[in-house]
Amino acid sequence: MFESGRKAGRVARIGVLACLALLALCGAQIGTKGLARVALAASPTPVNQAEAYFSERDDLDNVRHALTILNQAVASSPQDYGAWWRIAEYDCYLARHLPSKQARRAIKQGVGAGRRAEVLQPNRPEGHFWTGVNEGLLAEDSSLLRALALIDPVRDEMQTVMKLDPAYQQYGAERVLGRLYYRAPFFKGGDKQLSIRLLEDCLRRCPNNSLTMLYLAESYEAVGRHKDARCLFEKILSLAPDPGDGTDLAKDQAAARRDLQSNLNRAW
Repeated sequence: MFESGRKAGRVARIGVLACLALLALCGAQIGTKGLARVALAASPTPVNQAEAYFSERDDLDNVRHALTILNQAVASSPQDYGAWWRIAEYDCYLARHLPSKQARRAIKQGVGAGRRAEVLQPNRPEGHFWTGVNEGLLAEDSSLLRALALIDPVRDEMQTVMKLDPAYQQYGAERVLGRLYYRAPFFKGGDKQLSIRLLEDCLRRCPNNSLTMLYLAESYEAVGRHKDARCLFEKILSLAPDPGDGTDLAKDQAAARRDLQSNLNRAW
């Protein structure tokens, strides 16, 4: 029996080494993130497979593939909370990188998925957060009246996240609220100074978050603090890409370049 066990162990080791060799060969061709996808693709968990594709989200086809996997998962397992909130997140990402007309469908699907997640796990932050973010995107792409009607739901979702897990998504709920108070008209609670306080607090907690910097710089601009805004725009441009967020940083840096040029034109 022990000899049989040793033989089985040798076979297992040979199998592992062969697998590692195959992954190394693949890695030489597809790179680090591709290697992660190959490794995870063997997992029977749809969420793991989807996450592997989403890790290569620079290519939007990978995001679409991840969504296909997750939508198939919830079709057979409608109680899969992890799949539902990831659908909301991935649809949000897809919408932010598509033309407006194409983005609207993804946003609506994201809102619906986020709400399903909320029903399944009301005391977890993910469903609330991604529902609120998608509703914020929907407000930006809606008529004035529809956008105004969405302000309170977005605020409610973010306040819920702050109670459940304020650090989620690098204090994302506080960042969204800061942006909300910047964008909303005064009669719907808009308050530029409150926006600045929230975003400054968020940036203190996560000092290298480019989106927080961008939002805060634009809030500074709105109250005439052009030098402070310019410093933040320049800091965004100095950030080195993170392998997991290269596309997001590039998008924020492009916005910072545009805003920095406008800032310089106004300031001088």
